[in-house]
Amino acid sequence: MATFKQTIAAVIAPATGLDAEAIEAAITLPQHDGHGDFSFPCFPLAKTLRKSPALIADELARSLIPPQGFSKIEALAGYLNFFVDKALFAQRVLGEVLTQGAAYGNSTEGAGKPVVIDFSSPNMGKELAFHHLRGTMIGNSLSRVYAKRGHPVTRVNHLGDWGTSYGKLIVMFVREGLGEKDLPTLTLEHLNRLYKAFSQAAEKEPELENAAREAFAKLEAGDAYFHVLWNAFREVTLVELRRLYAILNVDFDSWVGEAFFANRLQPVLALLEEKKLLTTSQGAEVVDLEAFGATGMPPALIRKTDGSTLYITRDLAAALYRQAEYAFDRSFYVVDNGQSLHFQQLFKVLELLGCDWASRCEHIPFGLVLHKSEEGNWEKGKTRSGHSSLLKDVLEGAREKIAAIMAEKNPDAGKDVDLALRIAVGALVFSEMKNRRLNDIRFEWEQALSFEGDSGPYVQNAHVRLCSILRKAGIQLNSFYPKDLDGVRWGIYEEPASFAVAELLSQFPDRVGAAAISRDPCTLAQYALSLADATHRFLHGSRVLGSDEERERLLLVRAARSVLAQALELVGVPAIERM
Repeated sequence: MATFKQTIAAVIAPATGLDAEAIEAAITLPQHDGHGDFSFPCFPLAKTLRKSPALIADELARSLIPPQGFSKIEALAGYLNFFVDKALFAQRVLGEVLTQGAAYGNSTEGAGKPVVIDFSSPNMGKELAFHHLRGTMIGNSLSRVYAKRGHPVTRVNHLGDWGTSYGKLIVMFVREGLGEKDLPTLTLEHLNRLYKAFSQAAEKEPELENAAREAFAKLEAGDAYFHVLWNAFREVTLVELRRLYAILNVDFDSWVGEAFFANRLQPVLALLEEKKLLTTSQGAEVVDLEAFGATGMPPALIRKTDGSTLYITRDLAAALYRQAEYAFDRSFYVVDNGQSLHFQQLFKVLELLGCDWASRCEHIPFGLVLHKSEEGNWEKGKTRSGHSSLLKDVLEGAREKIAAIMAEKNPDAGKDVDLALRIAVGALVFSEMKNRRLNDIRFEWEQALSFEGDSGPYVQNAHVRLCSILRKAGIQLNSFYPKDLDGVRWGIYEEPASFAVAELLSQFPDRVGAAAISRDPCTLAQYALSLADATHRFLHGSRVLGSDEERERLLLVRAARSVLAQALELVGVPAIERM
């Protein structure tokens, strides 16, 4: 069945000579009430037709006949506004939502176009910090969005499991008299203490830095004992990472990190030599990039004076591996703004190596998460409550606060630890996803955990209310039969609050597409908020159970719940059924 936009495009195309797909892409949703349900801007036609956009819109409005499903066409300030037949609109939208279920909003646009998404990528031997949450959840959301668009998606956690930091841990592990006998009881907290102890000791004994570099050099050279320690440090970290990812409902297809590519660097170095890209600068090997960029790029440091390699060397190996392994159409790197230069250099070196797919590699940057210090300054650090910025502590702090709020409303609900944690996850994730990806955001407990306003619990509560109505009506979630649409009085949905919900439901596929195009889950988080708002207004003013319109309103409840659940899951917020 043609979409509403396709139907409009099929009417405009013959009258203007424009391509139907171009028309469809230009159609927007009006920003103001009373301006119709879909708008086509006539400005691109002005040059071709040598008329003002306003005159073009007026002439088209008079000459075009409203297609089936639309009641009228009006011109306003250069826009051609289409008004839908509300009863037919509701019939079509609810029919599609309920018939398609979880497949509503799916697309085949990405079929045969594999996407690799590199996200989270924490350092091994360290606890996951709260600031890791944003990149992790942006990458997780985009993975789900691209999968819904039909792309084969590979989720990559490019672990930081190589480098001098391991030399530091090894130095302190040995210095404290620990050995293989202590590895079975080793914890990530202990590794954190070792790392901090090294930093403190190195302030008094600067020579420890050299000892750490030497220890890592031995590890790189294949020292058997150091490899045992490295592997134990890595595995201890992975246990905790997997626990936290499970809480967040985040998974990966690949856990291949830097260590994997440390043994795959020779082909990269050989290729750089073959292309005559390596030059020597102060004893180090670099790729000169001064000729590129508006003001020239700094050189890409490939190999240090001691022969060791760097992040970019391993990233080059990883990019070549991913293209060979996955034959990706697009390769995304979800990494904060601070690494922009690194990725500019990486992609430019790939281009210079002759990789024609380098242009399909893309850095997806994001802003910082800031907390308010005790002095009142916004900074990347401790949370306002005094909890450290470790993710596990923030999750536990949020769970405790949510449990306390729940206990005030319902003492029994306050004892449900799992439910409190799922609401806490929703609160923390939504507080970050509702903001534009590139913006720095200010995290505030009170706002994030509020059950009112633009918060995760507020949106989750809309889903809970819809689930509660369906339970009371004896309707199972996701149950639907074609006969459920027989004899429905579609004119009932012309009522403003009902139609507002139906209109938002119709926008869901476009919002999924917009999130993919912009690489920004904020689009879907804001959509979920709008749908929650419309749902709350509808339920506040329209009795469902026991009303004369019960059957029709239950259909709307079922459709709204289905789409809201999808929107929440796409941004990584649990769609809970009770609160």
